[in-house]
Amino acid sequence: MRPPAEVPRIRDYLRLLLNGWAVLLCATVVSAASGWLAWQSASPVYTSTARVFAVTPGGATPVDAYYGQLNAVSRNVTTQHLARSRQVTIRTIEQLDLEMSPAELAARITVTATNSALLEVAVVGSDPDLTRRTADGVTQNLVALINEMAAVDTGSAELVVVDAAEPAVRQGSVWQFIVPAGAVGFVLSAVLVLAYGLLRDRMHGTRQLDHVVDEALTGRDR
Repeated sequence: MRPPAEVPRIRDYLRLLLNGWAVLLCATVVSAASGWLAWQSASPVYTSTARVFAVTPGGATPVDAYYGQLNAVSRNVTTQHLARSRQVTIRTIEQLDLEMSPAELAARITVTATNSALLEVAVVGSDPDLTRRTADGVTQNLVALINEMAAVDTGSAELVVVDAAEPAVRQGSVWQFIVPAGAVGFVLSAVLVLAYGLLRDRMHGTRQLDHVVDEALTGRDR
């Protein structure tokens, strides 16, 4: 089935968009700028991360080192729970004089274990300096708690700080705001440009005119 002669083809739609390039550009730039403003006005969330390493007492033979490594890794789950326990959160709150409950601080703590005995202790917050100091406090109190437990249970793993809390980094990226906003502006402006061009009800360039004439001649010859 052949479309009616007066229906614009793909090249005609492209011509409409090309003719309205100024509108497309302005709408895209304005939308991207609004995305940047949204990023600037949004409440920032920062993350600071410290790293600790689990070590277990034992001999220096390869077998002892192997089983010591397994023991340290097996206790990672326990360490993750202890990092959010009241023993750690209350000490940190009192140490830094934080205005939050132990449950609120626990919700901001994340402990990630790798495939070794290395763990990353991350804390999120709205103030970069306080977030870094909180991550340091949580890490120090977690190490102290684990080592207190290891003093009672000589077979328990101990923790040592590998890296102190890093400077807090804002979560997300400004491009997560700019790119979607710019894309929305481009799509909406393209729809408006096409709608405006089609509503004007006129030929869209010489190519469509030739197409209409060819269709008319073909119909007459039949």
